[in-house]
Parts: sequence; C-alpha cells; structure tokens
Amino acid sequence: MLEDGSVQDVVLVTQLPSDSWFEGFALRPNGKILTSRLDEPELYTFNAEDKEASPQLLHSFEEHANGLINLCPLPGTHDEYLVLSAVVDLVNITFEEFIVWRVSLSPDDSSPPKVTKITDVKDTGFCIGIIAITDRIVLLPDSFKNCIWRLDIQTGQTSLLVADDTMKAPPGDGNWFGLNRVRITDEFLWFTNTSAGMLCRIPIERVPDDPLVAIQTTGPVQIVADDIPHCDGLALTRDQTAVYACSYMDGHIWKVSIDPSTGKGTTSVVMRNLACPTAVELDYVNGEPKLFIVCCGEIEMGWFVQDDQNPWSEVANINSAVTVTVVTVEETVEDA
Repeated sequence: MLEDGSVQDVVLVTQLPSDSWFEGFALRPNGKILTSRLDEPELYTFNAEDKEASPQLLHSFEEHANGLINLCPLPGTHDEYLVLSAVVDLVNITFEEFIVWRVSLSPDDSSPPKVTKITDVKDTGFCIGIIAITDRIVLLPDSFKNCIWRLDIQTGQTSLLVADDTMKAPPGDGNWFGLNRVRITDEFLWFTNTSAGMLCRIPIERVPDDPLVAIQTTGPVQIVADDIPHCDGLALTRDQTAVYACSYMDGHIWKVSIDPSTGKGTTSVVMRNLACPTAVELDYVNGEPKLFIVCCGEIEMGWFVQDDQNPWSEVANINSAVTVTVVTVEETVEDA
C-alpha cells in the first residue's frame, strides 16, 4: 500500500450515509469538515478528530434541487460558504438548474445554518465546481463546455475566463467528463481533466484594482502530467512541489512530484484499494501535512463500474463496503 514510503499513517475518521456520493469538501475554522452530497441535496458536518462522533445533517435543499455539486469557503468571512446546487440525473448524466447559495454556520452548530439564495447560473453546460476568488467573483469550471467561467455573484453575470483544448474530454466510450477539479494559488490556476487523465496549470495574476475581473490568465496552459486516468480530487502542498489526486475507478491515490525548474511532474501511486475516492483535501496540523480523502463506497451507474475487490482490506476492518468514508493520511513532504 505504501509504495514510495511517504505515507506514515492511515486513519478511518467517520462513516457517512451508506450508498451515497459525496463531492464537496471544506475544512472549517472549528476543525470540523463540511461536505456536500451529489446524489442528494444535503450538507453534512463532522469532527475529523472524534472517531465516535456521528456526522450531522446541517441542511437539505430539497425544495430547489436534488443534488449538491460542490462548495467552497467564502473569502473574507468566518465559517461561511458558497454551495452550488443543481437538478441532477446521475444515470443519464445530465445536470441542470444551477443555483449558488450562501451558507453561514454557527461555530458549534447549535443553530441551524443561515441559507440565502445568491443567484441562478444561466447558459452553462455542467458546472462541476465552484471556487471563490473574492467575496464577489467565483470561478465555475464547466466540464461540458470545456471552459472556466467567471461569475459575478452580485449581478449573476458570467464571462469567460479561459477555454482550452486541454479541458475537453477525449473521444471514446465512457469519456463523459473533461475539465474537473480546479485549485488556485498565487501563480497558477491548476486543473484536472478526468477522461484525459491530465494535470495542468495556467499562469495567472490577481487584478485587485478591478473587482469585476479579480483574476486573469497571463500565459498558455502547461501540461504537468498526463498519466492519471479517471482522476478526481486535487490537493497541492504549500510549496506546490507535490499534487495529490485520486482515481474513483481504480481506488488509489496519486502523488505527482513536480520539478520546480521545468513544471513537469512524475507520478507515483502512494495508496491503493480505496472504495471509490472522490475528493482529497490537504491541511497542515502542527506543521505536518494531513491528507483527507472522501470515499463513496460501491456506486454503480452503468457508466461507472468498480473492480471486484475488497476496497478496505488494507485500511480498516469495516463490515460493509457500501459506505461513504473519510480517512486521513499523514504524509511526509520533502523540502523543495
């Protein structure tokens, strides 16, 4: 399981509702985790440090949607998030009626969340994520229209940030999704292409003097790695010399080690036999990196069939494989 010797420990954190699909994932100021469910319009929170604590259902958007696509923290706020909902048909792979919501949480979750509708999202394909750049401008990666939109949540207006062939799904059966995860650093916009198995980045700069723009690209797309098929999730170390992604089909975690001088990556598998990992998030605890992984158990949609294996044989003694699970991995990251 620990093929490059870098994973120090693997810990089962909690088990979320069985036979379900989770995608959105955020670390909260109080140390808890906020996560959103794709196959139901539900937000959950749980304490990652308390293995006995049960996940808490915070809110359901069932009057407006049947699934939550993703979520992100809202800059300049404390424990507030933007949530992207939609009408989802996972069997036929359709996603419609996108809405952006603002969700304000109480520190101890003793009060119900304050949920406010921000805007409908019009004239897009499949907005597969949401990333806040400022308290006004968010990015929406569009997996069907092969681009990233800039959305002004005050006006509801969208404009094109970038479109590129590296965001397209390649031809072939089962290649439903191209552009998927997006992460922003000071220098680059990083993204994955699921069906093409690519990790890419685009040079960017912030535009603080123009609140309607907020961010713009400054160069062409750079392909960092092209050997991570069926990739989902995306997490970067602070120095951007290592990127983590997961394979929801094959059940393993990749580490892409990046050469700072060339921007090219070398891929290795650091963990195998997970039950459909769909999201990863990297946090630093007392200076040590900790990788959180969300696993969605046995999910089969006709177009998505897992290998016949015991997905948790190397992690924990769990009675049922049909379980949404969160684990943490403590990883040693070498200095650049």
